[in-house]
This record gives sequence, C-alpha cells and structure tokens, in this order.
Amino acid sequence: MARHGLSGIDVFLSVAEHGSLRAASRALGVQPPAVSQQLKALEEELGTMLFARTTRALHLTDAGRALLQRAGPAFTELQAAMADARNLAGRHRGVLRITMPWVAYRLIVATGLAEFQAAWPDIELELSMNEAFVDIVAEGFHAGIRMGDRIHPDMIALRLTAPLEEVCFAAPSYIARRGKPMRLADLTAHNCIRYRFQGSGQLQPWRFDSRQGAIEVAVGGNLIVNSFTAVVEAARDGVGIGKFFRDDVAGDMEQGTLKPVLAGQTYRYPGFHLFYPRHNARLPLLRAFIDFLKERAD
Repeated sequence: MARHGLSGIDVFLSVAEHGSLRAASRALGVQPPAVSQQLKALEEELGTMLFARTTRALHLTDAGRALLQRAGPAFTELQAAMADARNLAGRHRGVLRITMPWVAYRLIVATGLAEFQAAWPDIELELSMNEAFVDIVAEGFHAGIRMGDRIHPDMIALRLTAPLEEVCFAAPSYIARRGKPMRLADLTAHNCIRYRFQGSGQLQPWRFDSRQGAIEVAVGGNLIVNSFTAVVEAARDGVGIGKFFRDDVAGDMEQGTLKPVLAGQTYRYPGFHLFYPRHNARLPLLRAFIDFLKERAD
C-alpha cells in the first residue's frame, strides 16, 4: 500500500461511520477538501469506487462494504496497539535485554540486582552472559557492558568502573611445587593458564605496563580455556599461573587460596562501560537501569 494508504483508510472509515464528507471532516479535524482528496486517492489506488455519490447522500458500494467489513476491525486493533505502545513508552514496564561478560555481571550488576528489581518490579530484566563481542542491534539487545576500548564509536558509552588492574596469581600448592617467577621472563618457564577469546578465537596476550609502555610476554602452558571463571578455578586448583582482574580474585587473595605472583607487574584496562545505540537513549526501561548503575558508581 502507498504511503497515504493508512490515512486514506482512516478517512474512509470516518466517512462510512458519519455518512458524509463534511461530517467526517469535523470528526477528523480537517477541512472537507482534504477528506475528499484522501478518499479519491484511496479509490484510485484500489482501482474501484468505495461510495456511490448522489446529491443528497453517500452509499457504500459492494467494494466499500467489503473494505469496511475487513478494515474496520483491523484498524481498531491497530489503534489499540498504537495506544498500548504509547502507554508503554512512558511506563517502566516490559523486557530489558542486556549482554555482558560474566565478570561484569559479578563485579557490577549482581550485588545490586535484588535492589533494582525491588525498585522496578515491572521490568523483566534479561541478562545474557557472553564474553564474545556481540552486535547488540542485530541480536536484539537494548544495551551491553564491555571494556571501554572495545566499544564501537557509534554507540553512546557510560563509564561504570575505574580502570581495572590485571594481576598474576597461583595457588599455594603450585608455588610449593614449581616456585615463583621472579621476573617477567621467568613466566616462560611456568605453566600459564591461557584464555582464548570466544569471538575472534585468538589467545589473550599477556601484557604488562612499563615506563616504556605495554610489553608482552609470550607465555605457554598445557591449559587453554574460553572462560575467565575457568582461569580462576584452574589456578585455585593448582594447575598453573592465572592472570585476571585484581578485584575478581581479591577474596581468594584474602583467604589465601590464591597468592600474588610478580606483584609489581600489572596491566591496567580502561574499565567497564555500559553502551547502547542512540535510538535507545530515551527508552524509559534503559534510563531506569542507567540511573541505577550511576547511583551505585557514584
């Protein structure tokens, strides 16, 4: 149907209901010539007359009656659907889909999840844990959480955390068995638990900050995983040396289940950001989630 089709249907239904062009124009709040033009355009598009016109009245033709029978209920349903959409646009009710890596959920969202859902009980929050890069528009997500250096420039980004420091660690049992590396070069002689990115399939490089900038150490080992949770668990079990965010292993460090390795050698990432496309910027559900995260970050 041409672009004027739906407005033409609205005019047709109003004329059929009120019995004249003038009465329909008053109901629609437009001038009679506009009603006449819309009706004529619809009839030309359909290739048939919808009303038989006399000097005193309009009468539906067979085609007009057929259109009224089918279009009337359908247009009423369409108007109801549009009203529902308008109502939902101003209310905090519906589904909000967010994608994030597991560590972001654990560090940022999990600790306040019960509080958010208590504050917004009508928001159905769907969280997808995925450490691979996700096209949030193509996959139907309203927003995502990722490292600040991994966000497309077309997206709006909101910082959620300070820069995150990545550290090396190992279980006391591994250290007792293999000893501690004293310099970065010593890592090449140790069993390092490596992580493979789910999206690109590449191994995560072991980088460290230095006065000259970031340096990279080519480490090896007999275990590669695609989950940072598995990195920590394998290190906790004494498999080898792991490398991950200090905040995520702080509890293990305090309890002694993991020990720092090369304590002065770390690498800083830019921190987690919430990101979303510009057309979602005014979505009430997302605004509620953003405001909640900002309050917790302050």
